[in-house]
Amino acid sequence: MNNTNHLRTRLIGARRFAFWADALRVSVWLIVGVLICLSAGCRAFRDRSSHKQLDQARQLSLRGADALQRKRDYDAELLFSEALKQSPADERAHWGYASTLWKRGDRTKAIEHMEEALRLSGSNSSQNPEYAIRLGEMNLELGNYLEARENAKSVLAENRSNAAAWALLGESHAAERDWPPAVECFQRALLIQGDYPKVQLALADAYRVIGKPQRSLAVLDHMVDLDETARHDPNSLLTRGLAMAALNRNSEAAEILQMASERLPIDQVQKHLQIVHAQHRIGELVAARVSLGRVRESHASNSEVQRLQSILDMSFAHLTDPVKPIKEPGWGGAEPPAAMVSARENWIHR
Repeated sequence: MNNTNHLRTRLIGARRFAFWADALRVSVWLIVGVLICLSAGCRAFRDRSSHKQLDQARQLSLRGADALQRKRDYDAELLFSEALKQSPADERAHWGYASTLWKRGDRTKAIEHMEEALRLSGSNSSQNPEYAIRLGEMNLELGNYLEARENAKSVLAENRSNAAAWALLGESHAAERDWPPAVECFQRALLIQGDYPKVQLALADAYRVIGKPQRSLAVLDHMVDLDETARHDPNSLLTRGLAMAALNRNSEAAEILQMASERLPIDQVQKHLQIVHAQHRIGELVAARVSLGRVRESHASNSEVQRLQSILDMSFAHLTDPVKPIKEPGWGGAEPPAAMVSARENWIHR
């Protein structure tokens, strides 16, 4: 009898234990479920909030891009800056902010934002070629030729038919005076996009520099055939005048170089010095003095301006005293270093 009662007691205890164990398990799972739901709810709330901020940032970026297009740079910078405060994940805001920073001279910070725009554009899909090419142009202007080349190659790795990437690659080679690959890249760009003034000018100038002025003129003539207004472009006039001077077509060169000097912006001092040197070489001393006068006052401390002024003074002195020889600096090439155009001005025609 005692054994029977003892067994019954143990069975009741076991059942109670199993009941409470099951109840505890259910409670734990309920708590876990509630926590999961709360976590998912918080995450969903955060995601909704993040998406809302990103949408707001993109709206501001659209307004900033419109202001940038209208040349309202101050408004554009404020709008892009506010967009980044709303969401630093807006790649367009980084692009626009970089553009405004670049315009006002903050080059280092501009490149940082352009790099971030490029990184964000490639986080979910292939990188935006527009951002990569603009970053490459910035690097090119700063003299970071290797980085510019890599930016161009990254675009071409995805799309071999991107004319702007071939142009950038050509510019990076030309900036280092590596002419064969530069010419090849420019030609590839023009095969893809025939009417491409910046590349046409770069190719024409490359042919001139490597001693093929006839080809240079052929490229310029084709450029005018495609767009008559190119005939009056000061950069086109400069290259045409220099090519004609190289062919000893001096009277034509003199007329065209004078027009180029009159139309080029004063701040493009190196191009003006190219003109002065060419005019001096073909014997147009008065025209050379007039051309140099356009930049001499605003760049009086420029050593190249001073050197060309000295050369012109000696040349005019020789006219009054022809017995006295003229001793000019030995430049050792077709163009003096003093008159060579910088890589940015020589290859990037805005």
